[in-house]
Amino acid sequence: MDPLSPTPTPASATPLTATQKQALGKLHDAAVQMESLFVDMMFKEMRKATPQVSLTGQPSQAEQMFGEMLDEKRSEQLAQSGSLGIAKVIEQQLRSAVLGSTPAVQAAPAPAPASKADEP
Repeated sequence: MDPLSPTPTPASATPLTATQKQALGKLHDAAVQMESLFVDMMFKEMRKATPQVSLTGQPSQAEQMFGEMLDEKRSEQLAQSGSLGIAKVIEQQLRSAVLGSTPAVQAAPAPAPASKADEP
């Protein structure tokens, strides 16, 4: 089983609609992108903590750019593999909101603005 596949629903649950399946797919993609972004930021901070030297002295702009691009690609691949599990946790946390609780939250009335009579 793919570690990033959507959590299986219990047998007693109603089957998912096409819209819900599409929403879960978008949630999965967003969670993987979020994990990739987090890992990329972690790689950038790790690079800052290491001495910046190369065989010829200070690294050139091209070497720095190549390192950043390589880190970005590695973070994407790491997120796709699901080995860290961050995307899976994000998916589990947001699954209920995506499957139906969201409209109820959006329909909640906004708090009334304070009137001038309430001010001291």
